[in-house]
Amino acid sequence: FKVYKRRWYLLATLCVLNISNAMIWLTFGPVAYKASTFYNTSLDTINWLSVVFMITGIPCGICATWMIDTLGLRFSIILGAWLNCIGCVLRVISAISGIATSAMLPLVFLGQIIAAFAQPFMLFAPTKLAALWFKEDQRAIANMLATIANPLGIMLANILSPILARTSDDILFMLAIQCIPAGVASLMATLGWWSSEPPTPPSPSAQAYSEPFKKGMKALFTNKPYILLAWTVGAGIALFSVLTTLLSQILCPWGYADNFVGVVCGSALIGSGFVGSGIAGVIVDKTKRFIEVTKIGFAIGVSALVVFAIFHNHVNQPGLIAAMCGVFGFFGIPVYPVGNELAVETTYPVGEAASSGVVFMSGKFINLNFFHIVTVPVYVMVGYACFVAIVYIIFFRTPYKRLNSEMEAKPCSDPDQTEPE
Repeated sequence: FKVYKRRWYLLATLCVLNISNAMIWLTFGPVAYKASTFYNTSLDTINWLSVVFMITGIPCGICATWMIDTLGLRFSIILGAWLNCIGCVLRVISAISGIATSAMLPLVFLGQIIAAFAQPFMLFAPTKLAALWFKEDQRAIANMLATIANPLGIMLANILSPILARTSDDILFMLAIQCIPAGVASLMATLGWWSSEPPTPPSPSAQAYSEPFKKGMKALFTNKPYILLAWTVGAGIALFSVLTTLLSQILCPWGYADNFVGVVCGSALIGSGFVGSGIAGVIVDKTKRFIEVTKIGFAIGVSALVVFAIFHNHVNQPGLIAAMCGVFGFFGIPVYPVGNELAVETTYPVGEAASSGVVFMSGKFINLNFFHIVTVPVYVMVGYACFVAIVYIIFFRTPYKRLNSEMEAKPCSDPDQTEPE
């Protein structure tokens, strides 16, 4: 078995794509009032520019799952990269002076929708890339880096959008700057992603037979531990999305400034999540304790959310609120990338994109329901989070099917090799 240095280039390409797509997703959230003025529409309409990502997540997710596992990573990533780039360009065109006023809003929506089509290709690819290109002691950290790039893009959107669009007249400048990462990522994918898999596999599981798409999907929905995992980790994804989207609506009515909510709390949440995911990825790669790491993450992350809920409506508690956002991010966000690896272990030899994709689509479905039913968001979130965490911690158990298969195959295999300089 052999690993190739260009795997890091492919990982970097996927990270840039995920950062770019996440920035497109939440571009308008931090500057919603300015965007509504620029496009001469209501705040609710501007909010739908983000909601379209949730609506397209499930139908596009099914297509992306099939394409990644059947047609391969190269075709899927290049297609996703250009959808993302085309969406970005249409958003810029919508803001150019001279465009008919009646065409501005349809164009920006079309751009958002096309970019939303690209999202599943980028979010379902990390487990597949890690499985096909990385050794077993590097898979979790590779998956973590590609997955956590999405929340990193959300953080950058929260920070950069208000800086780039200080007034409604700056919307074009903001959209043009945010188009740069999409263009760079498209070129990186098109020019540098030469093949879907390496000439020589990095591990026994990478050369093993994967279930056909239909048979694999049937296997997923008859696997009881996986169903529990998809629901609970999907709920975690939904809770994170709702919290990041509604954070200003939760805190600002109690006297907290927009800058504190977006920059301090948002950065604490996602920045600590990036650090926590890195540490969790290293631990999992070394110990293979997927279940223990996710259960600890659920327990402490939800506990921080409970403290946040208790004190969110207390004035003059910025330190405690920011700290709880940080604790929630540090322990809660790693549950998603580690949970994706655990999904692959639970369902092997089902394709990696299918096992991680259904988890993501579960999160999108729960997310949509939250946006329709939440009227007292923080207490609903906390109650649901506590229920999910308790169920997962008590009931989830599974054998590590991929690791067990590799342990059986390893004694007969050649030593791992790394591509020479």
